[in-house]
Amino acid sequence: MFFLYPCVRFGSKSGYYISVKPLISTMMKQTKFLLALLAVLCLPGAVSAQCFESDGIVYGITSEQTVEVWPKNIMYDSPYSGAVTIPQTVEHDGIVYRVMALGDGAFESCHNLTSLTLPPTICRIGSHCFYDCNLTTLQLPDSLRRIDDHAFLYSGISSLHLPASFEEYGECALWARNLMSITVDESNPRYRSIDGWLYSKDSLTLCIVPTGVTGAVDVPSYVRHLGKMAFGFCSHISSVSLLEGLKTIGAFAFNCCSAVNNIVIPSTVTCIGICPFSYCPQMNSLSIAEGNTHYVMDGLMLYSSGYDTLVSCHKSGTTVTLNPNVKVLGGFENNIWVRNITIPETVTDILDNCFNGCQITNITLPAHMKAIGRKAFSENDRLTSVTMPQTLLSMGQGAFEHCYALTSIVIPDSLRVIPKEAFNSCIKLNSVTWNNDVEEIGDYAFWAMSQMSSTHITILSLPASLRKIGDCAFGACNNGLRSVTFHGQIDTLGTAVFESANLQKIRFTGGLPPAIKGDGPLYMIGRIDTIAVCGNLDAWLADSYWGQFADRYVEDCSVGIGCPDAENINIYALGGRIIVEGAEGESVRIYDITGCSIRNNSLPAGVYLVKIGDRPARKVVVMK
Repeated sequence: MFFLYPCVRFGSKSGYYISVKPLISTMMKQTKFLLALLAVLCLPGAVSAQCFESDGIVYGITSEQTVEVWPKNIMYDSPYSGAVTIPQTVEHDGIVYRVMALGDGAFESCHNLTSLTLPPTICRIGSHCFYDCNLTTLQLPDSLRRIDDHAFLYSGISSLHLPASFEEYGECALWARNLMSITVDESNPRYRSIDGWLYSKDSLTLCIVPTGVTGAVDVPSYVRHLGKMAFGFCSHISSVSLLEGLKTIGAFAFNCCSAVNNIVIPSTVTCIGICPFSYCPQMNSLSIAEGNTHYVMDGLMLYSSGYDTLVSCHKSGTTVTLNPNVKVLGGFENNIWVRNITIPETVTDILDNCFNGCQITNITLPAHMKAIGRKAFSENDRLTSVTMPQTLLSMGQGAFEHCYALTSIVIPDSLRVIPKEAFNSCIKLNSVTWNNDVEEIGDYAFWAMSQMSSTHITILSLPASLRKIGDCAFGACNNGLRSVTFHGQIDTLGTAVFESANLQKIRFTGGLPPAIKGDGPLYMIGRIDTIAVCGNLDAWLADSYWGQFADRYVEDCSVGIGCPDAENINIYALGGRIIVEGAEGESVRIYDITGCSIRNNSLPAGVYLVKIGDRPARKVVVMK
């Protein structure tokens, strides 16, 4: 027996992103989840814009013949619990579907799930599928090929066996909190297991050490490479011995090895990835074996030879002095001790995650800086100000996300693209100074901007150079944003750009309506009173998306930089009348399209002219 339900739940507690700040992150999870869900439901050619429930399991239709398991709390207030068996096939509306995947977050936070039986058709386990799930055992089917990011992170799984068909795993995919062993089918062409550790098939790369391993460990002499996050989250390991012959240490190799107190880097190591010792608070001794010509130490700071690149500064005092020759900066991630740092003028690049999770209060980037990496300053709770140079050419995704104390930024003239999530959840950011060359603003770039600031951004005036804005770029700025002006021809607007905003007006000074992505920029908006356009109003009314807002339009070509008084006047049609707000004390006259003065009462559908004092007349459309 199965039941059909609407699949969109605004109150869903399911989440897909790890965060240290539950309130803001939960809001963003819900927004991203809803948009992702709607994207799935609205795929062109999809069988049906629906999901369905059968025998207590929720399925999402992914093709004409396939489905995947979705979180139960899409439909219900509680997740899966007890013993759950997923069938090979499920019938709905007379169609038999094959169950091919466990969707993103399907069993996330299922604290009372006691057992799960999977069919031999499952080929993918989605991101965060078992995140924070208390399930302790799980037999993976022979059909499984891929496990996505964070799939088992913080779950209770104690062992995993990867089948012969298994091909790849995502970031932090197998990092369960009590994982003691990973075994692999002997016929798997990509991986092998030795003593419960995961290796490449040729045994030269140590891919994953299970997080439940304890005590002192030795990396075998045949290993030449430590993979990305090879020892990630191994918080019970006290020491690691690296032997001569090791050549590379991957990015975040010892991430969150909170009990490791000593590492000696062999003389044979020639390459070390970013942030190799992120959050190793007990590591008081880091040294390099004699004969290594590629790296040098300065206290607890690890540099490349010649001091060109700072690879790691996992621990320090409150003030850090860098070598004056350094050009590339990295490795401070989760250094919770540093408060003050002066970056030398020689630095041109800041690497991914460089200052992620630090407690720096303010920072000035050097005059010749060219690039800021992905999440370079994210999760800096105390960062109140940052000064960016006019030479900055690129910024990575999430560069300043979750900087909750950041209050103002000046976008340098040299920066053309503000990337995805660049200032996401900067909840006290109440001042943004734009340059005249910004061309693109990425998805969620300013999500929740100024949401918890005592002074909110009420007017958003975007530069004439801007051509593209991504999904939810200014979403959740609902506490104050009232007016948005585009000072040029905007080409593309994403979905829910102004999610939850209560806008009195949006002004477009370009002549043509912008193309839209997905459900359009005004999807999930709290309120929109007036859309002011300059140019061919007929083009807006004829557009398949913009035409649905016909009763909100006014024609206004006076809008532009240097017309601040225009920000105070709001004109819209309501109930057969034209409402004018903000023009108190000025004469207001209404004309029909022929120029005849008319009474502002019970107006029939049509286009009218509104004359306020000596200002240029504006067109208003009245719909019936």
